[in-house]
Amino acid sequence: MQRLTTAFATIFLLGSVCLTASADEKPPAWAIKAFNEKVGTRYEVARKLEPFFYVGDFNGDTKSDVALFIKEKSTGKLGIAIVEDTMKKFKILGAGKSFGNGGDDFSWVDAWSIRHSGKVDRLYVAKSEAASGVIYWEASEYKWQQEAD
Repeated sequence: MQRLTTAFATIFLLGSVCLTASADEKPPAWAIKAFNEKVGTRYEVARKLEPFFYVGDFNGDTKSDVALFIKEKSTGKLGIAIVEDTMKKFKILGAGKSFGNGGDDFSWVDAWSIRHSGKVDRLYVAKSEAASGVIYWEASEYKWQQEAD
């Protein structure tokens, strides 16, 4: 009976993980509203990657932030917008603005994920079997740490 219960719990957890990464999932409404109001004329959400957003605490203030994969409308350059909590503060990384070794166009990115590491969540961006980096908050700004070339 114990094995059956453990097997059921494992299957349930795996199913739950799959559901949380579902393409049907939507970013928080407050983040999309703030994005559209503040930068929607210049940028749009890009659905190049699945998921196309992550929710985490990217700046260490204990409030939820949202990272969206975005496209600059005029150039087509890709990047990441971080909507910081409900204060509606934004940071654009790439998408026409140079950021670390990622440059001003993240079109090279074909995978990304969130890494929960202590107090602050980090974003991992990568080109499969090639370059990768970690985007993290330090002091009062986002920084880039190269992981592979």
